Amino acid sequence: MNDMPVPAKPDPSRLAVEVHSRESTPSWRELRERFTDLMKDIGSELREVWAQEGKGLRRDAAAKLLPALRRSKDELEKLIARLEERLAKESPKEP
Repeated sequence: MNDMPVPAKPDPSRLAVEVHSRESTPSWRELRERFTDLMKDIGSELREVWAQEGKGLRRDAAAKLLPALRRSKDELEKLIARLEERLAKESPKEP
């Protein structure tokens, strides 16, 4: 009474190792050129994405900053007016 499964015999086609010819293996120079081309492609794609994202960020930043800059301008104008009043009060009027 053997209930254990019988191991399958290995398929000889799966065990075959591919033998690469020397001509199909790229040289270091070819690998370097491929890698350089790949990095250039990636860089150009990233540049395009950053350019598109940057435009959107500029629009968002301008929309958020403009009201804050206007408030700052108003506050500065108020401070300048106060300082001018104080200066007018402190300086003696010449007859």
